[in-house]
Amino acid sequence: MRKVWIALLLFVPCLFARGGEAQCKEVSGGIVTNVLNESGMVNGQSFVATTLGTVTGDLKGAIGVYFLSISGQGTPQVIAKVHHHWVTEAGDTIFLENATATSFQAGPLSGVYAVGNNSYVVMIKGGTGRFANATGTLKLLGALDLNNGTVVLRYKGEICFAEPDEH
Repeated sequence: MRKVWIALLLFVPCLFARGGEAQCKEVSGGIVTNVLNESGMVNGQSFVATTLGTVTGDLKGAIGVYFLSISGQGTPQVIAKVHHHWVTEAGDTIFLENATATSFQAGPLSGVYAVGNNSYVVMIKGGTGRFANATGTLKLLGALDLNNGTVVLRYKGEICFAEPDEH
């Protein structure tokens, strides 16, 4: 019986130990933004338009996207190089790598384009607060209406936190 207790006493602390491995979590939600007719410079790169909007779900807060370039306007396929700014409701910032959004005209709807099927993937490369040293991938699905200057997206992916996520 004493051997069982000794083994149990040696094993129990292992159940509560937290290693240095990342803590990964599935995330999802929605994004609604308006396209703003602004241009200028961001991080030493010029941009031709920008968006500003809200985020719901696991990463709720606000997002802004700078369009670094847009090609193919007026064709069945539009490709945009983008730079994101994402701030959560709690005030943490999520840093993202520049991304490419490849959109396709939505059927006969002139000026309406859709992204999906991995045509718009964003990589997380850290942030502030709980997102410090986080990594991950977000896949976006949705539509851009160039006629009205609106964007509606759904995001889904995984974030790996450097520290255990308490949220």
